[in-house]
Parts: sequence; structure tokens; C-alpha cells
Amino acid sequence: MTLLQKTVSPRLSRAYLKEGYDRVGGFVVRVSDVRFATSTDDLAAVHGLRAPGSGWTPRSPWIDLLRFEADWYLRYLGQPGFAVPLWWLMHTRVPPGAQLIRRYAEGGTELLARYGHLGAGWRPADPHLTVPTMARLSQCVGPVAAWNGTHYDADVVDGRVVVATSTPQPQESGFWPGGQGRWYQQLHPAELTDVFGLEVAATWRGMPVHVVDQVLAGDRQVARIVPAGDNVEEARQHGMTMLDVDVLEAWVLLEELDDLRSQRLDSALPDALRPPPTEGALPVPELSGSLDEPASTAEPEASGEAAGA
Repeated sequence: MTLLQKTVSPRLSRAYLKEGYDRVGGFVVRVSDVRFATSTDDLAAVHGLRAPGSGWTPRSPWIDLLRFEADWYLRYLGQPGFAVPLWWLMHTRVPPGAQLIRRYAEGGTELLARYGHLGAGWRPADPHLTVPTMARLSQCVGPVAAWNGTHYDADVVDGRVVVATSTPQPQESGFWPGGQGRWYQQLHPAELTDVFGLEVAATWRGMPVHVVDQVLAGDRQVARIVPAGDNVEEARQHGMTMLDVDVLEAWVLLEELDDLRSQRLDSALPDALRPPPTEGALPVPELSGSLDEPASTAEPEASGEAAGA
């Protein structure tokens, strides 16, 4: 198992905890490579937060971290030279079992929330916090499963395939209500016709982008786009909205995109569906004790105006 980690801005933390945001992308490191980073200052250094525009300062009271297991559908760009090995993770859905963790400047670590899978969504560690309503699913990111003649967003968890939908389902359909705004089923791999990923690419104002959501606004199609690579400065110059120092997006009219094309990302099905080597939730090594799991960047209202135009 390879455990990955990325820093998360306060804005994205709020989106995960309050808006059900379920996407991740940008610079990631292996947890095993940064275990020496035991202070927020160390973490800022290894994650590049000392760079202008990150929003982090030495006076920041904490740093939030998203930890998740590497999975077959995650795609990365090459490793640049840096203090530790660093990769650029292409925009995708949060992998099953991810944890949102807060490291305090004065010492100590707090588990904020766990992400079970795309059907369960985020569960705050604090039982007094409201479970967020999950954002609408999109088959433009993350695994997709073909079942009963229909394609569903999917996650592979412990050798089972979880298929989910944002459309309310009757009880007799076999779907169970999960996270707010999600209904899901757990299926054996043999019940499925296929499991794969889908990448939708295009060009916007001459810049390569990926389409990660698409909605109908009145009679016009609106797409959410993200940079197709780690060209953060170019994306800023093109008017994309910064959600984090390395996370940018824009909502644009579909007709603004050129060279729109899709690519199937095949998985090695037997490997993808093998049970993971460890059981239970991802570990939080810094926690002195265990925490029992309790029983805006969310999709905006689409309009005919292109965001970031």
C-alpha cells in the first residue's frame, strides 16, 4: 500500500466538511517520504507552501492534510526536482478511505473526517457536525462501472464494487441511501460488464484542459474544466479560479471548448478488484489513540455566463 498526502487550503477543507466536495488534484507526496516533517513549518517546506500565493504563513495555527491510498485510476505527471519526491495528481474523485487531518502548530493532530467511498461520502469525526450533502456525481472523473446496461460512477472497496448515483432511487431498486444526496449498491465483480475510467480532454483559449463536470443551464451546456497539467501560472493568466495554490478550475460554455475528445482509461480488472493488503481505515500514525468512526467548491449554480471569462 502506498499512502499519499497533499496539503489542503482552509477553503478546500470547508468544502470537504460542509459542501460534500469529493475531488482532489495537484501536488502529492508519499507519506513515507515526509515522516520527518513533524511540525507545520516542516510540512510547509516539503509541500511547497512557502511559495507566494499559498496562503500559508509561519503564523498559521494549523495545516490540513488529505491522506489517501494510491489507486489504479489515479494519474500523475512526472517527478520534478524538490526537497522530497513530488508528483502532480490529475484532477479526480477522492479515493475510498481518504482522511482529512489537521496538524496544529503547537503540536498534536486531529482527524477531521473520513471519506468512506463515493456512496457514503464524508463522515465528520465530530459527531456533532452535520454530515454534508454530497455534490452531484460526474462520470468524467474516477472509475465507471457497467451494470445492467447502465454506466454508474464506481469505487472498488475490499474486493467489491460500489456503484452510486445522485438520482433518488426507490427502495425496491436495491440501492441504499448513503451520504446525503447519494444512493449506492455494493456488487460482486462478476456482476459487472466492465470497469474503466474516462478522461475528457479539450482546448480552452489555446490551453489544454480536462472536462470534469457537465451540466445543462437552460438550453446550454456548461462544463467545469481544470488544467490538463501542472501549468498553474498559465491557468491563472487564463482567468481560472484558484481553489488552492495548485487547484484551479473554471465553468465555461461547452461551445467555448475546441478539440473536445474522450479517452477510455482501462484498468487491469483482476488487479483493480483485488482486496487491499490492509483492513480498516487508513492509519493516522501521529494520533496517540484511535478514533471510532461516527455512525465553495461544490457545484455552483450553472449559468449562461462562463466562469473565469
